[in-house]
Amino acid sequence: MSQARKLIDEYLREGRLSANRSQPIGAGSYGVVYQSDVPGNVIKQSTQYGQDLEKEANLQAIAADLGIAPQVRGLETFRGGVGDRIEMQDIRDNYTVGTSPTARQSIQQAQQIGELALRGVRLEDRRDANIAYNKTTGRPMQLDFGIAGKMDKAQSAAYLSQATAEGMEAAGLGDFGSILRATVMDYLEGGDVDEAMDLAKQGFSKLQKIIAPLTEAVSLYW
Repeated sequence: MSQARKLIDEYLREGRLSANRSQPIGAGSYGVVYQSDVPGNVIKQSTQYGQDLEKEANLQAIAADLGIAPQVRGLETFRGGVGDRIEMQDIRDNYTVGTSPTARQSIQQAQQIGELALRGVRLEDRRDANIAYNKTTGRPMQLDFGIAGKMDKAQSAAYLSQATAEGMEAAGLGDFGSILRATVMDYLEGGDVDEAMDLAKQGFSKLQKIIAPLTEAVSLYW
């Protein structure tokens, strides 16, 4: 493709995207999400300085490989960072956003956050608008990795124990989760990072086996 043709194609694409951007799917203080000109994709574009969409895309890609976030399809960066954009899978046909989770979904949510913690990823800002749920299975899908980051081993152990405690609380086993969390933090405060991580992993392995809240599971037998 000639340079001239490439420039023309880029110009025409910007026109299409500009039209789509004027009818956003969603918008916040730091960015806007709108339909891509590529079928099956949406675009998240930054509108402020200081955002690191490359880091965000990389962290989302880790979650996408686990099947708990939309697939990242592309990343474009511009001078100064304003206008940087992530192109990703459009999941709206199969997922719904903005609903409060059931207890079962809260367990699944904690399991997903724990899976990320095992990979050294911290994902925050988990409000209803940033979690989608499968219309058929109810399974969560994580959206918006703008407030996320990498963690060292000690941070990962603490975050993993917190996710496990929250999942256990949703399952009706809050005492177990609280004790686990407190013990992991005691190890960390004493500098025993390996012990803390081992215990956090043991607790999380128990959470991974839970499918439904205790009250729901008991009701199945009556």
